[in-house]
Amino acid sequence: MILRSILFVPALSERYIEKAPSQGADALVLDLEDSIAPSRKDDARATLASASARLARSGLPILVRVNHDPVLLEPDLVAAVRPEVSGIKLPKIETADQVRQCAAIVARAEQAAGLPPGHIWLMPMIETPRGVLNADAISGSHERVKVVAFGVEDFAQSMRTRPTHAAMTVPAQMVAIAARANGVPAVGLPGTIGEFTDLEAFGRTVRLARELGFSGSGCIHPRQVAVLNETFGASAAELEDARRVVTLFKSALASGQGAVAHEGRMIDIPIYERALALLRDFGESEV
Repeated sequence: MILRSILFVPALSERYIEKAPSQGADALVLDLEDSIAPSRKDDARATLASASARLARSGLPILVRVNHDPVLLEPDLVAAVRPEVSGIKLPKIETADQVRQCAAIVARAEQAAGLPPGHIWLMPMIETPRGVLNADAISGSHERVKVVAFGVEDFAQSMRTRPTHAAMTVPAQMVAIAARANGVPAVGLPGTIGEFTDLEAFGRTVRLARELGFSGSGCIHPRQVAVLNETFGASAAELEDARRVVTLFKSALASGQGAVAHEGRMIDIPIYERALALLRDFGESEV
């Protein structure tokens, strides 16, 4: 599941709901958490049905970010289980048991709503030191987990530091490694998600994220979408190079060679498999 850009949409913002589908993001997240004032949590949940139905007309995957507060979590989860919703973002996950508890609530809500089992997938958000240390168990906690997210702003706050590259690179990559070890992609950044005026600085953070193994990120402003799509995507030149690598290596294998030199580099199995994965990630399944 390649989601390069996941645009947050406050559930109570009519203006954002109206404009979000046209911003070019790969997926949209109706937010019930940080963008909603504590006094309006119930109001936001009440609008979820109409807001998700409107956004779903775009054909994009629609996600919902619920609240971590136990008083709000279960009613949020139940309200988010709808035909037009694809997945749920679970904030501040620290243990595998928390994911399994949420999955059980979702399963009951699916049954009550007449939806097929497994209709809703889950994205645990790892945003605390304990969550990072348990990232492997969280990533493999349940079959509904299709993507794992690193929440940089909350993690930085919990560490009493700032979300700089120096401070965030190690924990971010720990999450990315744990996710990949369990066969799912990771989304997130090793730096602030809040920068949308200095897109050059934001781009440096996104490029570092890709180098660390992330495949996409959430974003809070439409200006960030193009940067994410370009950096986490694949250019025509990258795809063409990957095709050449695959063709040359297959030819080498057919002639009994385990590696082949190409344009000053050696192509062997890891290089071939990386090229193959790139092509498959971006829609070329028959290669």
